[in-house]
Parts: sequence; structure tokens; C-alpha cells
Amino acid sequence: MSSLPEPGPIRDFVTWFRQFAGQLLWWAYLYARDPKLAEDIAQEAAVKVFKAWPDDETREKILTCPGYVRTIVCHCFLDYIKVPSRTNHREAELDIERYDRDDGRTDHELRIAVRDLPGDEQDMIILCYYNDLTIKEAGSRLGLSLSQAYRLHDKALAHLAGLLHEGEA
Repeated sequence: MSSLPEPGPIRDFVTWFRQFAGQLLWWAYLYARDPKLAEDIAQEAAVKVFKAWPDDETREKILTCPGYVRTIVCHCFLDYIKVPSRTNHREAELDIERYDRDDGRTDHELRIAVRDLPGDEQDMIILCYYNDLTIKEAGSRLGLSLSQAYRLHDKALAHLAGLLHEGEA
């Protein structure tokens, strides 16, 4: 059984990866909701972190800002779904252009707005609307009580509506 890295500064990528691989996979699963796809996305994110590791400034962001790494995972997921040949049946069902839309918005505009949401709000929207979970189930995955989950859901929808209305101006 391998031991955890000792507390203190993380000097190399391997140590960082051993410590944070589970978190990469968790974030990837929040977006993909498919364990195999989540593994692919987490692996792609790890490759991007590995390639960025030699740069001191970027490495410092990776080590001190979990949101930076989470954004890398998000972008890996978005890159995956942008390529139609890799889009699975779940993602195809979410193609907004297939639904009657009166506002003339495209799927791409909505995905950009969702991407611009803060992390917890983005997670709630993805879990509820892209992964077909109830608000209660999504809140449970995010470690929230039922009332916190509903508040976060309402806040996320309001924020999303604001982002979409900004694009109209």
C-alpha cells in the first residue's frame, strides 16, 4: 500500500498527482456523469497540468488555486463535447437546437453562459439539467442540505438568466 505524501511543499508533478487525482476524477464526473468518460476527461486534465508544470507561475496557480485546476477539467469536458463525433447520446439529447426555442439562442451560447457561472452554481446546473438529477440528488452530491440545494439552484438559474440577458444587449 502506498503512503500519502508528507505534508509540506509539493515539489514534483507525481506527488501532486497522487494527492489530487481523486479530485480531478470527481470534478470530471460532475461534468460527465459517466465514469469512463470522467476517467478520460480527468486524464486529459492531468496531461494539461503535466505540460504546464515546468512553468513556475502556472505551477504556483495549480498548487494554490483549486479553481484553476477545476477550470482545466471544465475546459477538457467542453473540448470533448465540442467535437460532434465524440458526442454521446446523452449530450446529443441536450442539443438545444433540437428543441423549439423562441429566443433564437444556440446551444453554444447557453453552454458559454453555463461555463461562466461560479463553480458551485455551475455544478448544480450541470447535475440537474445535463445529468438529469433532481435538485435533492444534485445537492446530495455537492454535500448540501435540501434547503441549501434549492437556494443554490434558484441562485444559479437567476445568475444564468442574467448572463443570457447580458448577451442580448
